[in-house]
Amino acid sequence: MQDTAIIADDLTGALDSAAPLAGPARVVVATSVAALDRALEHPHDILAVSTRSREIPAEQARARVARVLASLPGGIRLFKKVDSRLKGNIAAELSALPDRPLLVAPAIPDFGRIVRAGQVSGFGVDTPIDVAATLGGRPATIPDTLTAENMRAALAAAAPGTILVGARGLALALRGDQPPAPVQHLDGPLTIAVGSTDPITLEQVAALRAARPALVHVMAPAGVVPPPPGSTAPVTLIQMTDGPETPPAQAAQRFAGGLAPWLDRAGTEVITGGATAEAALDAMGIDVMTVAGEILPGLPCCRVGPRSIVTKSGGFGTPDTFLRLAAMTEGARAHG
Repeated sequence: MQDTAIIADDLTGALDSAAPLAGPARVVVATSVAALDRALEHPHDILAVSTRSREIPAEQARARVARVLASLPGGIRLFKKVDSRLKGNIAAELSALPDRPLLVAPAIPDFGRIVRAGQVSGFGVDTPIDVAATLGGRPATIPDTLTAENMRAALAAAAPGTILVGARGLALALRGDQPPAPVQHLDGPLTIAVGSTDPITLEQVAALRAARPALVHVMAPAGVVPPPPGSTAPVTLIQMTDGPETPPAQAAQRFAGGLAPWLDRAGTEVITGGATAEAALDAMGIDVMTVAGEILPGLPCCRVGPRSIVTKSGGFGTPDTFLRLAAMTEGARAHG
């Protein structure tokens, strides 16, 4: 597999696009631009970096992508990871890339999110999104990608040197016929930290609560997390909720700081939402990670010391995602 750099605008995106490539390739992720030089020192085939630029002004986002490009070795394949629903500063970030052909394929067919006639539609997309309109006028090939086979065909047809622009679906096409890395178990106890307000994540929270009425559910208004009790439950859900008016970045930082004592006691931590994942890992002093693989489709798993860290984009997963993760950790405990 050709050495590849994945440049994502948030951490969950960097991880969920890199994780499908783990196994046949060595995958290293820098959680910020500042960590990129340290990540480059690790043995790797795939290097992913979060520019943390989804919610910042467009010109700052462009500058961060340019900083990444200046640090990368020559000849590396470029994969600009974009949100599959085309959120963020896409046009500004693309303008920092070299003037080479673009293959733009944001679909994730195995999630039911497709591109047809230049528009993203399907799962989690209420109104079709015009892909070309988000590119800032930059010419690009935007193929129909309704299936994984369509995605592989589009990738195979791309000329050498083409810059890849897409999401997890395009990463899966890069993997080709190579088997995924097996991540076969998660250790308990499980702590799920939810900073995302995406309806897909909220449905997963509701399903977990409905199936587990005895679940320890900790509310964190405006990111204020209470201290943990003396005992540890098998499954704990900590959810940031509305509270006193607080800037989102400040609430995320507060939430991350409050999470730290809860996460320190977990065998597996699941962190949902890109800003939440970035802030939580910062609070734990983690800035470079090696990806073990996917524990579920779209959910990358990293091993950090004795624990597992699973991240999830707000718009990823099925309604039973959190339930399945809980069952995995409980099964591991029962057979441990």
